[in-house]
Amino acid sequence: MLVAALALAMAGALSGCKVLTIDEDRALRARLGGDFDAPRYVDAIWASKVLPAIDAEARPLPMVVSAVDRGLDQAGASLGRRVGDGSAWTFVVKGEGVVTKVDTATPRGSVDVALPDRVVRIQTGPVVSETAIRDALPFVTFNDFSDQLAFAEVGRALTAKALTNVRPALGQLQPGRHIRFVGVANIRDAADPLVVTPVAIAPGERARIS
Repeated sequence: MLVAALALAMAGALSGCKVLTIDEDRALRARLGGDFDAPRYVDAIWASKVLPAIDAEARPLPMVVSAVDRGLDQAGASLGRRVGDGSAWTFVVKGEGVVTKVDTATPRGSVDVALPDRVVRIQTGPVVSETAIRDALPFVTFNDFSDQLAFAEVGRALTAKALTNVRPALGQLQPGRHIRFVGVANIRDAADPLVVTPVAIAPGERARIS
């Protein structure tokens, strides 16, 4: 894929330079022109930036859980990130367990997965709360966009892209099935249930980022 090294000067909003692919540059220029297409922007960065970042940052879920139990802020500072003061800590996690429940009857569909010491809820949608995938990416920040609406659209588009990719695997899940997964969790309080937005799911085999 042809890569262009472009210095994108954005008055008041951005400083410095970014290396963009042609598709990324077109998507960002469309944004600056008032015709921002969030799904197109996400498509442009998904394979080249999003998946490598998720793959590189994924930590074993037991490690994250243990660290959060000892102190959320300390765990977040060492294993996660957050978009601003007062925001939830965001962790990229990978794990495996046994499906105990599959909910496809409600818009906020989910799959419960039993790990050795707790149950994790994987969001399957079509309605999915939080913007965990966006919040996990250091190269997708509020200042990159014209307003809060565009930033929110990118969050929704990233989640939609991930769910589209894992949908075939979700159709195979049933109680008793062993799965492996990679995803992102936003945690505001160590006592809250652990809810993961999936990026990769593999029934009975290694979850591969794709």
